[in-house]
Amino acid sequence: MRLLRRRGQGTPRDGCGFVLLTFLFSCLFLILNSALISKLMPPLESAPGLLGRAGVNQAVLFVGPVILIFLEWWLVDLVVALLTPRQQPESRDADRETRDAR
Repeated sequence: MRLLRRRGQGTPRDGCGFVLLTFLFSCLFLILNSALISKLMPPLESAPGLLGRAGVNQAVLFVGPVILIFLEWWLVDLVVALLTPRQQPESRDADRETRDAR
């Protein structure tokens, strides 16, 4: 049955532990990003131009940390890809043949 067949393409993860750590790091990133954006945003009274409007200021305070979290996870993926050793093409084919034989 096709639905019950085991997937062999991806790397194994730790399931619930992986999701829990991803959630915890995302929360940590959001807290740090919120503090950073709040510190960088000027007060409403002295904000230049468009940032002086309350709605724009509030939108930047909300959207800024969310945009930064995507940037941070992209950087995490990039660093992991750079630090993870790459398999040689012939060893990858041998691993695939071994999995297919099972």
